Amino acid sequence: MDVYLGVTLLCAILAICIFMLISRSLSVDTTFANGLPWADLRDEVFKTTRASLRQLISCTQVLQEAYTKFSKKGQPFVVSDFSFQPQILLPQDYIKWLTTQSDTVLSVWPVRSKRRALGAMMSTVDHKTTIAFMDKIVGRFLTRNLDKVQADVSEEMGASVDCAMGMDEKNWHEVNLMQTFKDIGDRTGVRALFGLTLCRDQHFLRVLTHFKTLMGIGILLSGQLPPIIRPIVGLLLILPFRICKARVKKVLTPIVKQRMHEVACEQDDATMRNESQDFLTQSVRVIMKDKEIAHQSAEYVADQFLVLSFATLASTSLVASNLFLDIISSGPSLDAYERLRSEAASVFKSEGDWADPTALKKLVLTDSAIRESIRRSSIQTRGLLRAVVSPDGVTLPNGTHVPQGTWLGVPVQAVHMDGDLYDKPYEYNPFRFAVMRSESNVPSHEKVDATDISDTFLGWSYGRYACPGRWFAVQNLKLMVAYITLNYEIQPIAKRPESIVFGDANVPSMSACIKVRRRRRAQG
Repeated sequence: MDVYLGVTLLCAILAICIFMLISRSLSVDTTFANGLPWADLRDEVFKTTRASLRQLISCTQVLQEAYTKFSKKGQPFVVSDFSFQPQILLPQDYIKWLTTQSDTVLSVWPVRSKRRALGAMMSTVDHKTTIAFMDKIVGRFLTRNLDKVQADVSEEMGASVDCAMGMDEKNWHEVNLMQTFKDIGDRTGVRALFGLTLCRDQHFLRVLTHFKTLMGIGILLSGQLPPIIRPIVGLLLILPFRICKARVKKVLTPIVKQRMHEVACEQDDATMRNESQDFLTQSVRVIMKDKEIAHQSAEYVADQFLVLSFATLASTSLVASNLFLDIISSGPSLDAYERLRSEAASVFKSEGDWADPTALKKLVLTDSAIRESIRRSSIQTRGLLRAVVSPDGVTLPNGTHVPQGTWLGVPVQAVHMDGDLYDKPYEYNPFRFAVMRSESNVPSHEKVDATDISDTFLGWSYGRYACPGRWFAVQNLKLMVAYITLNYEIQPIAKRPESIVFGDANVPSMSACIKVRRRRRAQG
C-alpha cells in the first residue's frame, strides 16, 4: 500500500510538472532573442518545451550541431534551456570580449546564485563573500604554497590508492571506477585541506561524502529545473542537506577553533612549521593577519571550507575518473599507460622525490595526458555563463542588442571539439600537448601546461574567474597517475563508456568498472 501511494504521488507530481511545462511553453517570452537563430527549435507543438527537454538530456549533440551551424560562422545562437532562463551562446572568437566586460555589464553572481544554487543550498553563506574568500586564500596564497603539502598529499595518495585498489599481486579484481577515485580523491584532498587526523577519520569522511552528494544533487537539479519545480526539489533536499552539513560542522568547527587558538599563540610563522602545514592552518594564519576578515568566527571559516571542500573534492574525482578512462581506452599503438609509467619511474627514483616540487615539473607526458583528458572529456557542456545586469542591456560584437536578464555563455565542449582548433578533436591523444610543447613553431606565450588557460582551452574556465584551485588539482592528478602506474596494472578497455549528460553537466559513467592488480616490481 505504501508503495502504491508513493507511486501515485510521484505520478501526480510528474503530471503537474508536465502541465506546468506545457503551460509555460505557451507563454515563453522570446523577444530577448532579437532575431537570433535557435538551437534545435523545430516546427512542432509545444516546440520550446520539447526543445528544452531535448537539450536537457542530449545537450552534447544539440550544442555541437548548433556550434557547427552557427558559431563556426560567427553567429550567436539561442538555447531553449529547461530552466526557462533566456540564454544565448556565443562563438569562440567572442570569448575574450565576454570575459573582459565589466561586472556592471555582465556578472557571474546571478549565475552562481541560481545555476550553482549556492544561495539555496548554503543559505548561511553569502556567495560573493565566499568567492572573494576563496580567491584571496586559494588564488593568492595557497597556490603559491603547494610545496608545503606535497609530502603529505603524496603520502596519503599511496595509502589511499593501496586501500582502494588492494595489494593482491596475483589476481585481477574489479572496482567501480567512480567510487575508487572518489575515495582516493577524498582522502588526499582532506589530508591537504584539514590534515592527517580528519583524513583518517571514517566518520568525518562518511558525513562529508553525504554532504557533497546532496550538495551536488541540489546544484545539478535546482539550477537546471524550471522555477515552478525547484521548490519541490528544495523541500526534498534541504532537510537532509542541513542535517549532513550540521554533522560535518560538528566535527570541523572544533578543529578550526583549535587551529585559530594555536596560530594566535604562535610567536612567529615558523613555530608550527613541523606541526601542520595543511591548507586550513595556512589559511587561518592569513585570516588572522588580514584586517578585513580577522574578526570572523570559526563557524564562518568552517562554512567557507565546506564550500571549498565540495568544489575541490567533487571536481577532482570526476576529472580523475575521466582521465583514467581516457588512458586505458586509448589506442594500443599509443602505449599510453606504459609510457606514463616509464616517465614516473624516471622521475621518482627515491622516497624523497615524492616530496620534491621540481619532480612534478618533469612529468611532461603526464601533464599532457591530464590536459588532453580535460579537453576531450570536459565535465561541462557549456560555461563562462554571465548575466546581463546593465539596465540598458548589452550589444554583442555583431551588433545584436541583448536585454537585461539574459544569460550569455559559450558551448565549452563544442569549442574543444572544433577541428580548426585541434587536429582529430574527437580522439584522445594523451601526448598532444607534449608534442606541441616541443614544436618550434608554437609561440612562446602560448603555454600548454595542464593548468594554463586560453580562449581555446576552457576546462578551467577563462579570464579573471578561472578556477583558482587548478594548480592543486593538477598536483593531485600527477601524483595519482605516477603512483598508480608505478604500482598497479589496469586492464585496457576496448570502448570508453559513454558519459552521462544532464544539461550543463557531463560526467563519467557511474557504473563503469575497471580491473586492477598490484604490480610486481623490483624494489630499489
